[in-house]
Amino acid sequence: MGKLTTKQELFCQEYIVDLNATQAAIRAGYSEKTARQTAARLLTKANISARVKELKDKRAEKLELDAYWVLKRLKDISDRSMQAEPVEEWDPSIGEMVSTGEYQFDSNGANKATELIGKHIGMFDPKLKLQLEALQIKNEKTKKETEFIEERTKLIKGQSKDTSLLDVLIDTVKNDE
Repeated sequence: MGKLTTKQELFCQEYIVDLNATQAAIRAGYSEKTARQTAARLLTKANISARVKELKDKRAEKLELDAYWVLKRLKDISDRSMQAEPVEEWDPSIGEMVSTGEYQFDSNGANKATELIGKHIGMFDPKLKLQLEALQIKNEKTKKETEFIEERTKLIKGQSKDTSLLDVLIDTVKNDE
């Protein structure tokens, strides 16, 4: 890792405060006019990225934070947000809160927590989606090829006289190639 200037080190220290690169650049003493561009440029430098990661890792270790802790909290939030809470309203005739018979839950909290968990485990990774689609296509082709071999075997053994399914399978396999 290349040596950082004093200003770059200060930028790294400031950046981990709120992860706002533009504000970190301004607080570190870079020009307000060009802070956004400067911050973007700084974050692309390998030595600065490495230093930011090092600072984040130290902070996480000190606070005993890790992926397990984050995921556990998100799961707790999601579970709690999904609990139905009875809706109550004030009844002036008896002078107390009474249940309306309706229930509510925090769908925003549940959705956000679930989304963050999904992102963490890679459910929304476009590369993963493409790999899954390719695998599904490959499995479908393998299934068609297996059907073709089974139907051909039946014809050879004389267990089937109907060639229409075989013709369709041949056309399908040819079209997939």
